[in-house]
Amino acid sequence: MNDFLTLTKLRNILKEFDIRLTKSLGQNFLIDRNVRDKIIKFAEIEKEDTVIEIGAGLGQLTDILVEKAKKVYAFEIEEKFCKFLQERFSNYKNFSLFCKDYLKYSSSLFKNLKEKVKVIGNLPYYISSPIILDILKNREKIKLALLTVQKEFGERLVAEPGNKNYGTLSVLIDLYTDAKICYSLKKHLFYPQPDVDSVVILIRPLPEPKIFIKDEKKFFEFLPLIFSHRRKKIVNVINLVWKKEKDEIMEKLKKYGISPDVRVEKLTSIMIYKVFQVIKELLSGG
Repeated sequence: MNDFLTLTKLRNILKEFDIRLTKSLGQNFLIDRNVRDKIIKFAEIEKEDTVIEIGAGLGQLTDILVEKAKKVYAFEIEEKFCKFLQERFSNYKNFSLFCKDYLKYSSSLFKNLKEKVKVIGNLPYYISSPIILDILKNREKIKLALLTVQKEFGERLVAEPGNKNYGTLSVLIDLYTDAKICYSLKKHLFYPQPDVDSVVILIRPLPEPKIFIKDEKKFFEFLPLIFSHRRKKIVNVINLVWKKEKDEIMEKLKKYGISPDVRVEKLTSIMIYKVFQVIKELLSGG
């Protein structure tokens, strides 16, 4: 196995390859081997697994993935990181490096994959939401996703109704997956040290969604609208956003067993889907 990059080794590599880290891109590296090993265990990597690694960096996770998995597809957008990764893992036939933006290439990759994969990555905050949505989109090809994210973002993913972090992503994660925060990471475990702590979240797509959603695209577009007034009563939100009369709204809500006085932030994911059905009927005149 390749040597784990301790802080001293990491600094030497950054100097040798003339790499200047960019804070805004979330270029922070885990520098504790024991913590790294604990995190990887949650992915339960087996010798027949295919792994997609998002943001391979300098190979802190890649190091152990290439030893355990049948195939590793690593994505890294930073050219100097790619140069180092190519040198470091050149002897591993099960390692394929894509010096590309994962989000621009994922559709093509998943289309061509024959087996289900495990997705692993340390996600920069600025692309965390798009990657979660991409994972949900490709969930039928994914066994699990093990992702390191900022603490607040991770808490948002698993938030329940009534929680201040509950929102669009919370609903989607609940409907389509079984997800949990499985490990907490203090900021001192990274170099350079980020401003906030992180968490590791384990996401397992459900065999079937909790409820069948006929028009997923429109449902995804509907969620931000309903949560734009999260603290208002649902009858008032529908009246405000979709410009429908309250009497008509209350009649439809009653049909679906929803109180007009409940606030958006208190609605379960199933209830929110029922509100989506209410909106469709109101707009179609049904």
